[in-house]
Amino acid sequence: MSSTFLDKAFSNFPAFRHADPDGLRVLAGGARRMVLSARQHLFHLGESADHFFWIETGSVTLYLPSYNGDERVFQVLGNDCLVAATVMFADDRRYPVSAQANERTVLHRLDCAPLIGMAQRSSEFSCSLLRIVAGQMTQAIGRIDLLTIANSMQRLVTYLVNLYIEQGSAWLTLPTHHRVLARQLNMTPENLSRMLGGFRRDGLIGGRNRDLVLLDVEALCKQARLPPPDMKLRTQHTRPSRDEALFSCCTLH
Repeated sequence: MSSTFLDKAFSNFPAFRHADPDGLRVLAGGARRMVLSARQHLFHLGESADHFFWIETGSVTLYLPSYNGDERVFQVLGNDCLVAATVMFADDRRYPVSAQANERTVLHRLDCAPLIGMAQRSSEFSCSLLRIVAGQMTQAIGRIDLLTIANSMQRLVTYLVNLYIEQGSAWLTLPTHHRVLARQLNMTPENLSRMLGGFRRDGLIGGRNRDLVLLDVEALCKQARLPPPDMKLRTQHTRPSRDEALFSCCTLH
């Protein structure tokens, strides 16, 4: 992919709306194309962070490894997402999580200097980055709240109901594969499949694979011993802006 194409792609990002065009050209010109195979790492926790990345195709899981071999998944990023952008502004630039490709993934490695230079030259650009970080902090609090729910069925139902509210429809498209979703919800893939199968047998959900339909939201919540969702949220909810999506998770740190 040519630097001209990247320059045009970056100029369309809401996050770069106030960026210096010359700086964007320098950023795109220094990009290096990378191809990761499934389960290959992009970076590991604690490594020196001199680059951030733009995902052209595929997806990357950001996770925190633990001493007992378990992994805490923070987020899955896909096409058109930037990875680890705000890490570039830290005093000690080290990746705060590990990043692993879920499938064949094409990325572009970007140098930190042009990004920092654009922020130093433009207060508008700096403020746009701060707005993104503020929004992602709110989303991170929501993820922490979800993971503190002790019951795995309640975590799953809460997740599905949140998607129901966010997408504005009982027809849901899960944003990631079941294996990755299970890691995000701190459960085993077998447990996730078993619960989804039980919901189907009870007539609470339908669909297959990543496409689901919630057939009876109130009954689903009742089975998990949760209160029904506040339907006012459906009309009041607005989807996260693309600015927020660009700087998800790892880019908070």
